[in-house]
Amino acid sequence: MLTFLEDVGIVKTPRREAESILLARAMLHNQSIHPINKERFLTLAKANKVLLRAAQLLDAPALVVSKAQDEAAEAMKLYELMGSEFQKNGLSFVVIKSFDSLPDMGHDLDFLVPDPDEFSKAHDLLLDKFKADPSPLTHCDKLLGKFSCFIPGFTHDFEIYPAISQLGELHVEASLLLKGRTIQTVEGQRVWVNSDPDRALVKVIHAMFRHNFLKLTDVVDFTRIIQNCSDEDLLNRAQDAGIQEAFLFFVETLHRFLQATRVDNTRFEQLRQAAIGRFGKDKFSVFRRDRLVLPYRIPTLAIIMLFLTKGARAAARGRLKTTALCLATPPLLFLDFVNNVFGNRLLLRRIW
Repeated sequence: MLTFLEDVGIVKTPRREAESILLARAMLHNQSIHPINKERFLTLAKANKVLLRAAQLLDAPALVVSKAQDEAAEAMKLYELMGSEFQKNGLSFVVIKSFDSLPDMGHDLDFLVPDPDEFSKAHDLLLDKFKADPSPLTHCDKLLGKFSCFIPGFTHDFEIYPAISQLGELHVEASLLLKGRTIQTVEGQRVWVNSDPDRALVKVIHAMFRHNFLKLTDVVDFTRIIQNCSDEDLLNRAQDAGIQEAFLFFVETLHRFLQATRVDNTRFEQLRQAAIGRFGKDKFSVFRRDRLVLPYRIPTLAIIMLFLTKGARAAARGRLKTTALCLATPPLLFLDFVNNVFGNRLLLRRIW
């Protein structure tokens, strides 16, 4: 049971915290480390989506680096195929998250397709033309309306999202993210990606409301992305999304990691102080007294409070569907935990 609780991030041990801080310090200071158990640190780097960026610092074996590079190259091939096909069929999209951590890539490629008719056409295109193999979805993914699949010949998931959300609650109009997209050249490919302010917003929403985890890549990427953003722009987006408390919690959690690794980041501290000045001090700091274990699991009580606060703000704006979905969070999280303990057999698949 203890191993299970460690693996899901509920129990945070001193050993795992020490390893996490050591890897984070190496990454943020660009310093080589020579751990006794290198394999363990390579696994930790991969789990935090920094394997290629940490490879030289860990003196990673050539085979490990080559495999990671091959996986990233495959993701680019998948984008080349699907991006071209979507544009050929008049389907408007923007890549979310997938290219934020280059040269590291995750296990999937995510397209945001906000228009309902175009989403339906994209779904049919994947099944009819590409004979995609649909992946099982969590119950929350079904509420959101996400579609995930494997394209024959590729090992990466290909996923299309109708919105940036967990249960279908509204944070930001997906059409606005599409309108603000920009072209970026990645590995010689022209890629539709979010603007930097939107990237920062999406990163906060996904970490706090969807994944409920912060990875080392979030610390590295967010502090880099905000260099090209104004405080006012970032804070306006957070306020418009009704996620002031979540934004503060995210920023303050990153601040803990920067403090623990003795990193002075002037731009980040400027944003942090601006956020406190505009939104007030973090109301949920009591939940941030745990160990800094990576990937960092957001405490369950904090997740519940952030959803309930989000729901209250949505109610004040007359967004009753979002309010109802946020109020459903506590029982859903409890059921998801119980279901996980029993290997997701109680409800046949994951809930959250």
